[in-house]
Amino acid sequence: MTETPQQFRERLSQAAVAWQVRLSSGDVSDATRAEFDHWRQQSVAHEQAYQEAVQLWQQLSDPLQADRQRRLALAATQQRRRQTRRRKLGLAVAASFVLLVLTELFPDYLHHPLADYRTHIGEQTSIQLADSSVIHLNTDTALNVSLSDKERRIELLGGEAEFEVAHDRTRPFRVSAGHTTTEALGTRFIVRYDGNGGNVTLLQGKIRTAAPNTAATLSAGQQIAFHADDLGNVQSADVNSAEAWRHGRLLMNFVPLKQVIAEINRYRRGQICLLDDNLGEKEVNIAIDIQHIDAWLEALQMILLIKIDKLGPLVLLRS
Repeated sequence: MTETPQQFRERLSQAAVAWQVRLSSGDVSDATRAEFDHWRQQSVAHEQAYQEAVQLWQQLSDPLQADRQRRLALAATQQRRRQTRRRKLGLAVAASFVLLVLTELFPDYLHHPLADYRTHIGEQTSIQLADSSVIHLNTDTALNVSLSDKERRIELLGGEAEFEVAHDRTRPFRVSAGHTTTEALGTRFIVRYDGNGGNVTLLQGKIRTAAPNTAATLSAGQQIAFHADDLGNVQSADVNSAEAWRHGRLLMNFVPLKQVIAEINRYRRGQICLLDDNLGEKEVNIAIDIQHIDAWLEALQMILLIKIDKLGPLVLLRS
């Protein structure tokens, strides 16, 4: 596939950020410096991308710089602990850098790499099972599928998925997320799970959601949250907002901007950071095209009179 000019610029920006992180680590060999010089001299665009990365890096607030250095040091420390006595320090530093870049820019590539089905950040897909049930996977989602003569079991390892269940009275359809299991028969529902907790939203039919300590039955238009071994209370759901992602949209009404940013960050590889707590508490209503999040950010800049800085894929919002 031919790379578009926009994709080329984004690729250079990500590479420039990676180089800036690497050069700021305090442990740069002559070989690494020579490799960087070669990259930087490839074209005017390479040099410009790096200068922009340096400029914005210098504009970061002290806390943000300190946090990034802390994570860099933590990644290096964790990797050194894993190394055997026969490994050289240079290999540990290189591996630590790779780990940092993967964690910063490609965290989804480290999530459940052996899952039966998965999507990366910003991706969505649909799969049809052998029983004719359909599963729609949202961004950064992983799951395992097990179909037998006695049951149909889905293990949601993380992320969000909508299930359109084919009718089969002889084989219950069960979706597990952590210690919570939702059972359905001929219905349509969404399960979201982040590794600690999540929620189940019923769009059509009826389901039973159970945790080790409790259980609840949901009717269409209802939602229930779950955490560890417990369930929350059954509540009415905003169905349109809950399934808006299936139509390429994000809908949220009267919610703090920090909640909106947290949701958007699920779909955008480069994270958006709020540098102003008061700004994060402002309530907003949003209707965002998932494929054009950056266009919404530009409009937000004018609506809320905020400033936006970009450091490669990283976006900083401040008053």
